[in-house]
Amino acid sequence: MTTVTSEDDAPDVEASGSENSPVDLETINDSVEIALAVVLAMPDRSQIDTTTRALIGHLELLLSEDLGYDEDPVVREMYQSAYRLLDLTRRPGAETTHFGAYEYMRDLARLTRRFAGAYRDLNTEEHNDG
Repeated sequence: MTTVTSEDDAPDVEASGSENSPVDLETINDSVEIALAVVLAMPDRSQIDTTTRALIGHLELLLSEDLGYDEDPVVREMYQSAYRLLDLTRRPGAETTHFGAYEYMRDLARLTRRFAGAYRDLNTEEHNDG
């Protein structure tokens, strides 16, 4: 498991949010693991915010992939949940409590993990069929 100790060590947010970037499941998994790691103390706010930005980039990248929205009602619900969670009015701001920002980051990580799993499953099926 990778841990982030400062903003300098955070996963590359710029690359993960670009439409032209390939999906890097290892980087996505690292961000999810950071957000969901069991710790004795809550991370500081700057680490929460850095991880949240990385997860937003990863989730936006995964949303651009065709994961079967039209065919699968479970996937459709995942997309609806993602759009609700990514709504700018729901994102933590300076006035959000530390715990509120932490919970948002964890919600984002859990949903990103589901999308990464769906992406992995779909691409595994395609490679096995090909």
